[in-house]
Amino acid sequence: MLAKVKSFLIQPAIISSAIATILLFGIQRLGILEPIELKVFDRMIQMRGNPGLDPRILVVGVTEKDLQNFQKWPLSGEIIDKLFTKIEQYQPRVIGLDIFRDLRVEPGHDKLLQHFQKSDRIISVCKHSDSLNSPTPPPAGTQIEQVGFSDVVADTDDIIRRNLLLIQPESTSACATPYSLSLQLALRYLGNIQPKFSAKKELQIGNTIFKPLQSDSGGYQKVDTNGFQILLNYRSLNPVKLVTVSEVLANQIDPALVKDKIVLIGSTAPSIKDIFNTPYSANQQDNQKMPGVVVQAQMVSQILSAVVNKQPLFWFFPEWGEVVWIWVWSLAGGIIAWRIQHPLRLTLGSGVTLTLLLLINYIIFTQAGWIPVVSPALGLIVATGSVVAYSAFCNKREQEKIARQIREQERTIKLLQALLQGDGNTDNDVTAIPLFEKDTLLNRRYKVTEPLGSGGFGKTYLASDTQRPGNPECVVKHLQPARQDEEFLEVARRLFKTEGEILELLGKSDRIPQLLAYFEENQQFYLVQQFIPGHSLSEEIKSGKRLSEAQVIDLLQDVLRVLIFVHSHHVIHRDIKPANLIRRQQDNRLVLIDFGAVKQIQSQQIEDNQSIAIGTAGYAPPEQLLGHPRLNSDIYALGMIGIEALTGIPPRQFQRNPHGALIFKGDLHADAVIWCKLDNISEKLATVLDKMIAYDYIQRYQSAEEVLQSLESVLLPL
Repeated sequence: MLAKVKSFLIQPAIISSAIATILLFGIQRLGILEPIELKVFDRMIQMRGNPGLDPRILVVGVTEKDLQNFQKWPLSGEIIDKLFTKIEQYQPRVIGLDIFRDLRVEPGHDKLLQHFQKSDRIISVCKHSDSLNSPTPPPAGTQIEQVGFSDVVADTDDIIRRNLLLIQPESTSACATPYSLSLQLALRYLGNIQPKFSAKKELQIGNTIFKPLQSDSGGYQKVDTNGFQILLNYRSLNPVKLVTVSEVLANQIDPALVKDKIVLIGSTAPSIKDIFNTPYSANQQDNQKMPGVVVQAQMVSQILSAVVNKQPLFWFFPEWGEVVWIWVWSLAGGIIAWRIQHPLRLTLGSGVTLTLLLLINYIIFTQAGWIPVVSPALGLIVATGSVVAYSAFCNKREQEKIARQIREQERTIKLLQALLQGDGNTDNDVTAIPLFEKDTLLNRRYKVTEPLGSGGFGKTYLASDTQRPGNPECVVKHLQPARQDEEFLEVARRLFKTEGEILELLGKSDRIPQLLAYFEENQQFYLVQQFIPGHSLSEEIKSGKRLSEAQVIDLLQDVLRVLIFVHSHHVIHRDIKPANLIRRQQDNRLVLIDFGAVKQIQSQQIEDNQSIAIGTAGYAPPEQLLGHPRLNSDIYALGMIGIEALTGIPPRQFQRNPHGALIFKGDLHADAVIWCKLDNISEKLATVLDKMIAYDYIQRYQSAEEVLQSLESVLLPL
């Protein structure tokens, strides 16, 4: 168990995801990713559905047309006093004035101050000091409970994303209220509910808990959270009904818009410059900014929706949750890269996973959750890239290792051939390999169950592994050397060992049986491989039986994908034929078995219906018969299988005409017919197969990838 855990922990996907998580969490903590996270936040705000206007709030805006009518800014005390009188006759619950009245604006200034002092419905505004400006006091004579501050906090990109509810003012400040205008209006609308603070410094209004924003909440890192701030949950770009001052003064509004509502009065004219960038601002143009009075309405709406409608306030992952979140997606990227080797499928898989991450983040955002999206996305990409790079490094190292083994294999084969052809001495020739009886125990471990096949190279058995739990089935190949003299055995032993090492590496593909063991016993050689339940392709391709073009193309594509893997390691199978392709019962895919170089430990006698030295008559190309196989020798053999499947004619019944074309005579008296003219075979497929079986290997396809691309073009509609 401990060994399995240790093996799991050292997997490239685990290591790369852990490194990516640590790296990106550190980068995130430095604030490098904050600007991107904020842009993603803005985009998700814009994408959300519009819940409609908040019917509890009305904004009375001072428009550009109002400024032209009154020819004055700020509006005189007389105009505002009349405005209050008009609104109050419709019985609003509370009126908020988002216009500073710290200076006298005649006529009617004193009358307006008296109105402030007499009315219990009006909340005026002041502003605290900042690094650039002194505080702006409220109208003279107003009580502190009738005042709210209008301060807003902008992020480094000058966008308003936070709702500042409370400030602890200096004792000498001209703006002495600790409550924001939005909080004052919301509390007055709710019936003067007194806010309470818990031991955790959390604000409670009614049954709703407002948790203060932390410096590292969501996508923020080390943001200034002085005062009591929450993340501003914008309702929409146009959250409330707007009317103009002129319309109110002219009695041109519906009284129902005012009765028992919050009425906010402020400037909506761009020329006044009381406008702000919000998540809805596509750029820095004024017409994309939101009036300050509308921002205040957004803030009031958020508080009321949280208390009355139980709309959730924004929540965030704790620090450990962010680490886990980044690691989960980094691990997903690592696993995808480790499991998917094909570049196109890897790109598609990574794209789908990245899309899933964005979709999940957006769904969580619609439920008021703001969690990192940039760092996990980068984690996914970094882990994927790391595993791809590591896999490429390992593949290159494996290919170099196999290349060395293949060079050693070729040298050993030549030496064996020289020994077999040398002095012609047959004293050491070996008699036929005896058939093992059932329950024979090989290597004190593998119990023979039944014979599976035999050939010039040896015999194959189905056996059970008595030293593994459940005694799983396996395939044991018994290979007997052609000679028993010590010199030959030593060379054969080297070839056998090299072949075993190559098969072990190739067995990493799920389309090639895994090599479980190889051993020597009594100067006999044995290969133990994974047993593949299924049937051989020779049961599907029989003399006189023809497969459809679609079936043949599917067959060819299936085998070509295996050959791409095999050839990428510079390994030549040497014996592609129907009997060496198993249709796996589990998923109906073809599995390639019986790599043939080790057969060189046998003599090189040729029989009509058996394997020759390396390869099988009818399927082996000319250069292979001459002892010079190439990668595209396997393509030739596969092409012959395709022709056999299409025509129902075994390869041995085909010949080459003087021009190199493959012909069929049928019988001694029939005229020769080029194979593709035997029946209605599409020209496209025939062209591909002809190039696969070109007599000259130079004229043949040079790679399995090239054949696969040509077959894909066959499938395209005209």
